[in-house]
Formats: sequence, C-alpha cells, structure tokens
Amino acid sequence: MLKISPLFSGSKGNCTLIRSDRVNLLLDIGFTYRSVVEALAERGLEPSDIDAIVITHEHADHIAALPMWTRRTDTPVYAPQGIVDLIAQRAYSSEVTGIADDFRIGDVTVSRYECCHDSVCCFGYKFICGDSRFACVTDTGRVDGALADFLRDCNAVMLESNHDEAMLINGEYAYPLKRRILSPRGHLSNAQTAEVLRRLAHSSVRTVILAHLSEKNNMEELAFKAAVEACADCGLVEGRDIVIYVANQYENGFDVCLD
Repeated sequence: MLKISPLFSGSKGNCTLIRSDRVNLLLDIGFTYRSVVEALAERGLEPSDIDAIVITHEHADHIAALPMWTRRTDTPVYAPQGIVDLIAQRAYSSEVTGIADDFRIGDVTVSRYECCHDSVCCFGYKFICGDSRFACVTDTGRVDGALADFLRDCNAVMLESNHDEAMLINGEYAYPLKRRILSPRGHLSNAQTAEVLRRLAHSSVRTVILAHLSEKNNMEELAFKAAVEACADCGLVEGRDIVIYVANQYENGFDVCLD
C-alpha cells in the first residue's frame, strides 16, 4: 500500500508525503520548515515520524527547509550521488546517502530516472511497495520514450505541468529566463505533459497528479484542460477511466491511495 499526499507543489516550493504500512517519506522539502510541520500535523504526523527524505535536486524550491529540519531532527537524507556534497552542506546533522541505483527504505523500493534540467543532477523517482507503484517526475524539459517507459508500469504518477507556452512567451519574464524554461533543460509545458499522457494512455496509469505549476505562467484550469483533452484523444474519460488532480502551491486536500 502507498498513500500519496502532495503537501506543496509549485515554483515557490515542493514537498510530497509518501506513506506505506511501515515508513513515512518526504519527497523533497522545498517549502518553509514551519509550513511543512503544520502540513504534517494536519495528517497526524510529527517530524520524528518521518523515516527519510528523498531529494530530487539542489534547487531551493526543493530543499529550502532542509537546514532547519536537519538541525532539529536526525532524519536520514537521500540525494543523487552527484550532489551529495552540496546537500550535505545544507544538512546540519543528518546522514546523506548518495543515490546511484535502486535502493530500499523499509518496505519501499525506490528507483530513479535522470531528468534533463539545468541543475548539477536531478532525479525523478518511482516508489514501489507490493503491487503499488507511484512515480514523480518534475523539473525536466524533455519528453521522450525513456520518460514514458519509466512511468508506464505505475498506478499513479505525479508529472510536471509547469507552464502554458502562450502565457510564458507573452508574460513578464525576461527573455533569458523564458528561453531557459522553454529549453530541453527547463520545465515541461502543459502541451508537453499532454504528450506524455497520450503515450501513457494504454498503460497501467490510472491516476495523474499535475505538479510544479508556475503561478505566473500557468493556471490550474489550463493544465487540467490540456490533460483531460489528451486523455480524451485516446478514448479515456476523466473520472471514469483516469483521475486527474492538480496539485496546489499552498494547500492540497486530497490523498491518492494505492492498494
């Protein structure tokens, strides 16, 4: 069994709670320490209940609370091997373990996917517990067969749907930043995410969480509409054949339970 609870998701910070029968994991810890603690308390958990933190990459919106968290707890931290030293500099008292291959935390097996992003190293992850499989891939700018193959055997996926291209191009960001976001080492657009969903239409995926939306260059309605239409193109009806959620930057009142 896996239970997925997006706590915070967006350009300002990202943190997802993943629970099995034996362990409680945080995927990234990129919001304020106080906000993460309060979000956990709403779910009946304290910082001492977290068995491990798994980091995707070193950008602040994924590790902002790590210094305070590790100052107050001894939670083990896992991070891509290529950024272990960078993460260790931010983790005051915790052990930081480098990720190179599949590994286990309690009853959960974790495998990695190498994202294409303008960071030193960035991984997406698949969490496997019994027959339950959940993958999260954000902060990548490229859609290819390898991404679809990584996600294909999952029951549920959390996938970046960062921006609407028209909003970004016509928006207030400086040209170099726009170019960075639109590049293969940037972030997935709604249209790119829709393409991933088309590739997954006849896979095991039956729940999709759209994540890491830009507050200035996207809207939840646009991301949801693009995903629903992509599924409809393949004969899937949202709410019947597939369920699509949109994760919010500040508060998310839904959990995804995989038996």
